This record gives sequence, structure tokens and C-alpha cells, in this order.
Amino acid sequence: MPAKEAPFLRLMKGFHKCPSRGCWLWAGHKYKNGYGAIKVFGKMALAHRLSYELHKGPIQSGFEVLHSCDIKHCVNPDHLSLGTHAENMKDAADRGLMRKGASHPMSGKKNPRPKQAKRVVVLGVEYESQKAAERDLGLGGGTVRYWVLNNPEKARYAKDAKC
Repeated sequence: MPAKEAPFLRLMKGFHKCPSRGCWLWAGHKYKNGYGAIKVFGKMALAHRLSYELHKGPIQSGFEVLHSCDIKHCVNPDHLSLGTHAENMKDAADRGLMRKGASHPMSGKKNPRPKQAKRVVVLGVEYESQKAAERDLGLGGGTVRYWVLNNPEKARYAKDAKC
């Protein structure tokens, strides 16, 4: 069996140059969201992030790799830079890439997962949420949920309470 090619060599063979834009368009696997993917040492990695790391160095924690060309599967290191998530979102909004108003897919629809805390009764005291009960009782996260599921005589959701 021939030796496996190094990730750098596979990256350098896996794109086509676009002369008009200067992009290096990843020709390998792409995720549904448009970003290129490559297997590196048995794990999938984003191709643009691998390109950045191989050409420019490590990506510091809390930073994202931004595309100046707005092409998600471009791996040209000259088109890649580091920035925070906030900078990435602001850049996308400034370039008109963020859907808003009537063009947003959720426009006119109700939130499918409204954030409403469940009121809970623990040891005869009603709390506005599981987190509030855990905070007041000095318990760890998930403890009240465990009690509700396993000790119905000591804890229950308020909607189940019988007055």
C-alpha cells in the first residue's frame, strides 16, 4: 500500500485557480453550508482553516478565519485573515450578506423554540425555573431536573401541581 499523502500536498492539489478573482476554489468535499472539508490525520477539517494554518500559522483561540472574497470554499491564503465572530458578522452585514427583514427565512414566522422557563415546585416551594431553584438551594446544574424525574413526591413542575 502506498504511503498516504501529507495534508499539505493534498490541500495544494485539491483546488482550481479562478483567474478573474484570484480565488483558489476547493474542489474536494464541501459541506452543505458551502465550506470545503479535508481529512487531516483521520479527522475532518475545514479546508480554509487548514490553508490558513499551513500558510500563516496557528489560529488563536476565539478567532475565526474570514474570507475577503466572500467565497466559502476559497482556500487562497491571501484571501484569508483572522477575526472575532463579532467582526465576521459585522463584515458580512456591511457587505450585505446577512439576510434581514422580509428576505430572512424566519420573517413572519413564530419562534419554533420559544424560550420559556418551566416553573417548578421543590420541597413545597415554587420557583420560576429549574435554574432559580438550583441557585436558591445551592445545587448543581441538572439536579432539580433529576429530582423532578426521580422523586415526584419531593419535586414537580408547577403546571402539574394540584392546588
